[in-house]
Amino acid sequence: MTSDARRQALHAWAAARHDLAPDAVRMSAVADDASFRRYFRLHLDESAPGMSPRILMDAPPEKEDSHGFVAIARQWREAGLPLPEVFAFDDARGFLELEDLGDTPLMTALTSTEHADHYYGEAIGLLEQLHELPLADLPAYDDARLKAEMDLFPEWCLGQLLDMPHDRRYAAWETLCGQLLTAARAQPLVTVHRDFHAQNLFLHADAGQSRETLWIIDFQDAVIGPENYDLISLLRDRHWRWPEPAMARWIEQARLAALPRYAAAGLPAPSPLAYRQSVERMGVQRNLKILGIFARLTLRDAKPRYLTLMPRFLGHLREGLAFCPELISFTHWLDEVLTPALSLRLASECEARGLRLANGETPEINLDDYDELAALADRAARLMRNAEARQTDVTQEKG
Repeated sequence: MTSDARRQALHAWAAARHDLAPDAVRMSAVADDASFRRYFRLHLDESAPGMSPRILMDAPPEKEDSHGFVAIARQWREAGLPLPEVFAFDDARGFLELEDLGDTPLMTALTSTEHADHYYGEAIGLLEQLHELPLADLPAYDDARLKAEMDLFPEWCLGQLLDMPHDRRYAAWETLCGQLLTAARAQPLVTVHRDFHAQNLFLHADAGQSRETLWIIDFQDAVIGPENYDLISLLRDRHWRWPEPAMARWIEQARLAALPRYAAAGLPAPSPLAYRQSVERMGVQRNLKILGIFARLTLRDAKPRYLTLMPRFLGHLREGLAFCPELISFTHWLDEVLTPALSLRLASECEARGLRLANGETPEINLDDYDELAALADRAARLMRNAEARQTDVTQEKG
């Protein structure tokens, strides 16, 4: 069925659900995303006074399995998490009618570091609620799955987008992946949203609420996996590159909240530096995956707008690597080979496709940023040296 035919069928389904004639129902497009799902706002005019606003989701069942979305929505709502209610689900056709949370995603409210302090504090609190859920029957975010995601980077970003076949220039790929998987396994296992960021958190006031709070959407890909995956998704997303002091402050807030989980799992309590490194290593895994996915969305799925986001995530990858001294050979390869190659290809692609950022600029990788990144790397190295010196002092005192 074509997308137009599906829209017409969804329109008829919504009208029938509310016992209305089709001309009494209007739909307006809200958004699509990187998947095959589409979203529409349902307008019933005066036909259903007092009914709360609704969103219609079109998820073709041959491409999107929505059963997990419905099950998670009901389970997490029962556990007290703020999620939209599912009013109806036609599993044969992949149509859903959901509670409408409005038009204020968190990204619109993050206008300063001060605002981010407030909202990220609330978001980290939501993560604590999520991570304290009993481990349910969700897919495991295990080595095989994490590795398959990382492999999208050499397959699509390097091989397909940059025409850089898997050769000696990154022959240590398997070693790199092994190091990142080891770091992921060292974390407590929790329920992971897997796409927890400012586009999937909405400011919304429920009927009984006096102020807007954060609500969670796009949770259908939840898994059981490493506890700081969602944290780095929140802090390093497509919109912002936050100052280092703010990053350190938010990650420390999350560390303090996570300490009971480490104790419950029989794991040693991580120091501030050890936890920061764990978070950044998880971010390296995620950002490699994202660069691969964005290349695939461009080349396979004809969504070239994702090219404009690649410089942001390359920057996130490089910033995270500053805290990973064991990955220094990969960092050198990224600086010397990948960054220039990707910068040239993005410039060419964006010029050919007429792509611009929201401010009208052409997407590009600013190599001048590496002065700032070098300073960040120096700071990370000092933190590591100081931590090692303190550990030596403690060992000598015990001796």
